[in-house]
Amino acid sequence: MWCSVPFPTYPIAGDDDGGGTNSSKPWFPWPLHSTNIPSSFDVSAAASSGSSQSTEQVVAAALSTADAVGTVATAAIALVGSNSTTLSDLATQAIDQPQVLFNFWFFLWFYYGLYNAVALLLITKIFNIYSLNWWPKALGGLRSYFIFWLSTQLMGIVVYYFTGLERFPLTWVSLTFCTMTIPLLVAFLVIRSENRNVYRHSLTWAQKTFLSTSSIESRIPASYVRFLWFCVALAIALSTIVTGQLYADQFIHASKETPPTAIEGLVYVYSWVGTIYILDAFTDYIVETRVRSYPLSSIFKLYYFMIYFIFYRNLFVRLRSYKQFLAIQVASSFWVCIFHPICMTHTVYKALVYLFGITKTYEEYKRQVGRGLFLRNLAENATMLAFLCWVNILYYGPNAKVYPYFQFDDKNPIYKHDITVYASIGIWVSELISNFINRLICKRFLGHHVTKEALKDLKEYPELIVAFVLVMVHILQDMLLSLINLDNIA
Repeated sequence: MWCSVPFPTYPIAGDDDGGGTNSSKPWFPWPLHSTNIPSSFDVSAAASSGSSQSTEQVVAAALSTADAVGTVATAAIALVGSNSTTLSDLATQAIDQPQVLFNFWFFLWFYYGLYNAVALLLITKIFNIYSLNWWPKALGGLRSYFIFWLSTQLMGIVVYYFTGLERFPLTWVSLTFCTMTIPLLVAFLVIRSENRNVYRHSLTWAQKTFLSTSSIESRIPASYVRFLWFCVALAIALSTIVTGQLYADQFIHASKETPPTAIEGLVYVYSWVGTIYILDAFTDYIVETRVRSYPLSSIFKLYYFMIYFIFYRNLFVRLRSYKQFLAIQVASSFWVCIFHPICMTHTVYKALVYLFGITKTYEEYKRQVGRGLFLRNLAENATMLAFLCWVNILYYGPNAKVYPYFQFDDKNPIYKHDITVYASIGIWVSELISNFINRLICKRFLGHHVTKEALKDLKEYPELIVAFVLVMVHILQDMLLSLINLDNIA
């Protein structure tokens, strides 16, 4: 897996003869942020002279001369060794910190580079399904793709050297958001430059004078209006990248302060569920009624399901008992068993026709609801399989220090790795059972075979297979990037 490739590391301590460069470190010969401890400060000597320097003075000296957590750790150890008891908490916290730095260039070119490449591939595939090339003809697709990808990577270097924001995952998520939205702007400019936003035969001066404004507006090509709605739908979907990162940051920060209770876990899950369902409803309405593309509607539906479920899965890491897992899953399983069958009934269909004026036939409506159930099941299984893989890989593997969120037992004694794994497997089994019951109800009582209809869709639109894979990989990478700890990257 992507997250299992070990980060190159090197010690924090300054043992390179004061060079202050990364000449002994891989990838690039440019100077990194200084990570050496100045020779002017001897921690051991400062600690041993306890009679001449107070504890506060020693700590202040260490903090003022160090640019890495290793110095603070060394200072704390030395002070404790000199019969100092006032900094025991600081020593414990410092010892728990990683005693290595993680190579920034590996993160940029491999870790973030792959994430960025998949994101740009996804956008390109979505445009392909929409039957529109977003790149200028003069550049071509492959060259435009490489230029956009490389531009974002170079922006990452600028961020590293001039801003100090490279330690925040939100920075990298925001850069990728720009990478994925700029093709919209480029496509818009290309269409405008080719005059595809107006009819080929423009109105004469006399026609513009005597025709009403509404008559002139009605001459805007329907294809251009459709493209604008497509841009709106895609922009709404992409906004979840940043909002999801902010939401994850908030939850992770809160869980560090105080472990979440069962009620807090429910609030976290279902507040995000509400947000996702609202955005999904807006996007689905736009794509179904304005863009009128069944494949795009399926892609966006899976996209939102993936976002919801991967956030839901990662909540499991911060649950402390089987009772909390049960409280969350019972509501979810019950909802699945009743929601889709009820939505598929003729009574609900007639109510929607009366209230919202939907124009689909009843069979088309059942197909739409069944597609939602299939995509939900696909997202459930993909996210649970990925979660079970990385909750073990990032706990036992070489990148454990880069992902403290997935550390249990010694680091976070109130959270247990075995409880998380076994309870997650139990939840997965319950989901499979509830989904089987759900599909059986739809087949026996509503005359709709969910799996067969889904296979028909894939045969009719084979390009959806690649698009679905890209959506799943991108969302999984996005979540892993949002949880990475970049505090010790240099």
